[in-house]
Amino acid sequence: MIIMIKTMMNRGKSSYHNQQVISFEDIREATNSFSEENKLGEGGYGPVYKGKLSNGQEIAVKRLSHSSKQGMEEFKNEVTFATKLQHVNLIKLLGFCTEREEKMLIYEYMPNKSLDFYIFDPQRRLMLNWEKWVEIIEGIIQGLLYLQEYSRLTILHRDLKASNILLDANIKPKISDFGIAKSFESNEIEASTDRIVGTYGCVPPEYIKQGLYSRKYDVYSFGVLLLQIISGKKNYSVYGPHQNLNLLEYVSFLLLSFFFYILQNKYNLLDLLVNRLLPLVISLTNGKRLRVNFVFLNTLLMDFITSIDI
Repeated sequence: MIIMIKTMMNRGKSSYHNQQVISFEDIREATNSFSEENKLGEGGYGPVYKGKLSNGQEIAVKRLSHSSKQGMEEFKNEVTFATKLQHVNLIKLLGFCTEREEKMLIYEYMPNKSLDFYIFDPQRRLMLNWEKWVEIIEGIIQGLLYLQEYSRLTILHRDLKASNILLDANIKPKISDFGIAKSFESNEIEASTDRIVGTYGCVPPEYIKQGLYSRKYDVYSFGVLLLQIISGKKNYSVYGPHQNLNLLEYVSFLLLSFFFYILQNKYNLLDLLVNRLLPLVISLTNGKRLRVNFVFLNTLLMDFITSIDI
């Protein structure tokens, strides 16, 4: 992979499966020399800058930081998967740069930031109505369905979280950051690793405890994200009467309390809770044996949304 990239760089600007090799000078000019004014944020890989190419196209440039724990492996992953995956709900990689020992990734620019910009701010949440939130949820699950069911490869994202869901000009979600993604063979169900990566609170317990990951890894992460969208709460904070429950434990506590409340009062909501919402939550957050795949999860989710008649 490294040899392939260097070979293309020696040819100047060229392309590899629609991924353009962009020169360092062009990127520096596009980002105004990586100015602070152009800086959009910073993640585990490094800083991200907004830029504009000479043809007028707006871009987002992710530049590997010297202090980052990530490196060539994540860079190769991004480029490799981008050449093989194309879907309306996945971020598009436009090109990359490896000049001057750099490892920069150039993406389409997303003007409406990431999902966490809206989820956790009470005022910004109001900018999106419930119908728009449902469209975002549907878009995310369609992207995940493509990754696990309909693409040529079976891909586990392994870092699905609000900050990795970007929103375009029409508030359409796009899954980004495939640096630690893994591909599964058609007959492969489960694998293990000694290197634990991902975001704490978003990864399944069997991965943290045993290093096991399966096709249901992203189902758990999606469950956490879904609860965050609905509640507006962060998964790494503590909740409950004694402030000792994480988000999933807190939701379980609320569901159980709500269940007994409506049971005692014989409300018609019992059918909604037991037959629709409870199976959905269990399938998302419980042990991996009870988690469903994204095809069945999509059916469950759409059934629940229809039942509440938004």
